[in-house]
Amino acid sequence: MKLSCLIVDDEPLARAGIRHLLTQQGQFNIAAEADNGNDALRLAELHNPDIIFLDIEMPGLNGINVFKSLTSKPEVIFCTAYADYAVNAFELSATDYLLKPFTTERFQQALFKAYGKIMDKLTNATAAIDQVAANVNFIQRLTIREPGRLRIVDVNDISWIESAGNYIEIHTQPQQKSYLMRETMANIEQKLDPAVFARIHRSSIVRKSDIIELRPGDKGDADVILKSGQQLVMSRRHRHALAEFMGQLN
Repeated sequence: MKLSCLIVDDEPLARAGIRHLLTQQGQFNIAAEADNGNDALRLAELHNPDIIFLDIEMPGLNGINVFKSLTSKPEVIFCTAYADYAVNAFELSATDYLLKPFTTERFQQALFKAYGKIMDKLTNATAAIDQVAANVNFIQRLTIREPGRLRIVDVNDISWIESAGNYIEIHTQPQQKSYLMRETMANIEQKLDPAVFARIHRSSIVRKSDIIELRPGDKGDADVILKSGQQLVMSRRHRHALAEFMGQLN
């Protein structure tokens, strides 16, 4: 993956120097160059670069005002002969601030700092998309057949579920209602988000956020108290389901 760069400096030699250093790195592409702040802003909006190398003192808008005016926020590396603006630059969350003349090593340090931040953003964005996609697979509503009608139960209302022979019994809060559904515990467990619900016993599943108290037993089991006052049993076999809570107790 190549990252696009915009070079902004009113000095041709300065632009040429940055251009030369970038061409030594195969993963970067120069999208455009500008010699003044107004063109810099226009080209930034046009090309939407990943990284901008930005001078400060130049015709038109200065570099600080260009940065402030950007609608999208790429990684910005200031390259300037003036140290006076460093505080302002970092207050604006600039990636780095290079004082001319800078060495090749210092330039590469700033460049790969920007590269790392971009990769982190892409990784986080991908993880967020994957999480959303995963959540789509979990049910949001249950359809329960009752004589003469279908009842819709919002999963967000479910406090706990318990086994009832060939059925499961679904308990909701704050409605304080219960519904029978022909389903197995194993099947309903697979349909519920494990970040929200935990199987604490072969015969019960509970919403984690409804737990207000745990009372450990002497055999690795525990009593689980819910907001409603309902008391359930967590078996030793399913202790891992509430590992975050049990770890705090230990």
